[in-house]
Formats: sequence, structure tokens, C-alpha cells
Amino acid sequence: MAIHETKKMIIDTAFALFKENGYNNVTLNNICEKCGITKTTFYYHLSSKEEIISRFYEGVTTSLAERLLDVVTAENHWEQLMAMFDTLIDSTEGIGPDLLGQLMIMNLRNDEGTFDLDENLTKVAVILVERAQKSGQIRNQSDALSLYKAACHAFEGYELMWCIKNGGYERKEKLRQAFEQIFDVDPAFRKI
Repeated sequence: MAIHETKKMIIDTAFALFKENGYNNVTLNNICEKCGITKTTFYYHLSSKEEIISRFYEGVTTSLAERLLDVVTAENHWEQLMAMFDTLIDSTEGIGPDLLGQLMIMNLRNDEGTFDLDENLTKVAVILVERAQKSGQIRNQSDALSLYKAACHAFEGYELMWCIKNGGYERKEKLRQAFEQIFDVDPAFRKI
């Protein structure tokens, strides 16, 4: 098996074990046993169990940025921006509150940069905010990058609440309402 394939197998297997049993209930031994590898092989490919969830989240933001580059030419830029955040929420639904919470804890202990703004995603979002401002969909004319950063911090807060409530928290609607306030969205463009 190629080096890249082995690493992917370890990450995929560990992720499945995390989802099935909970992050804290899965040991390196469990991962190695399920993969049919030794700890030496594991450490050749990855530095720790924490690195697995960190790498997964990086892939979420990278693939989202690539997808969004195709849609920035549509007319309703506000809904494009909301679709971007909805896609992020949908992605975290896939990993669940336990793993997302562990990722947050890991970054609280040592900032791994997991929640740093992705450069390409930021470029896409700033373009969308600027276009929505220009078209009057967003009435807040503050700097587009500053608005996007404020939205990201609000997003992280709602993600944290989702983890604290173990998934029992309606993030999409609450986040949309908060964004409508942050951006001062023209009511004609608000989703009813």
C-alpha cells in the first residue's frame, strides 16, 4: 500500500471509530488494531490522535472554498454567503458534536490553527460580501473583511453551543438571524 493510501486508511478508520464510539473512547491501540498496523506505522504517518481530527477539518474548509469559487457569479450574493456557512454547518454535522468539541479542546490546549481563516475561503467570502454590499443586499458598508471575520466568530460561537448541547441546538436558523443583524441585510433578501 502506498504511503498516501496508508495515511488515508488510518484517518478514515479512526474517524469511523470516533463516530461509532466517541473520541475519548478510542485509543491508538484501537486504531492500529482496526487498521492492521503497528504503532510505529501509525507514528510514521501521523503524530497523534489529535492530528486526525485536525486534518479532517482542514479538508472541510479547503473543499468548501473550491466549491464556492464556481458560484460567485450568481445574482443573490447574500444567499451565496449563507450557503457557504450552511455548507460548513452541514460538514460539521458529519463529524458530530463530540469530534468537533474535541477539536476545539485540542486548539484550546495548543492553538493548532484549525480555526484560522482559510485564505481561499476568505477571498471568496469577501468577494460575496462586497458584491452584496454593492447590490444593496447587505446594507452594512463596513469593511468586507471585518464583517466576514465578525461572522466567522459568531459562527464559531454557535458551533461551540452545538457541541455543549451535544447536537441539540438549532444552529442554522440562529446563525442566519445573527448574520442578518451583523450584515444589516435588506429584508427583501432575507429568507422567510
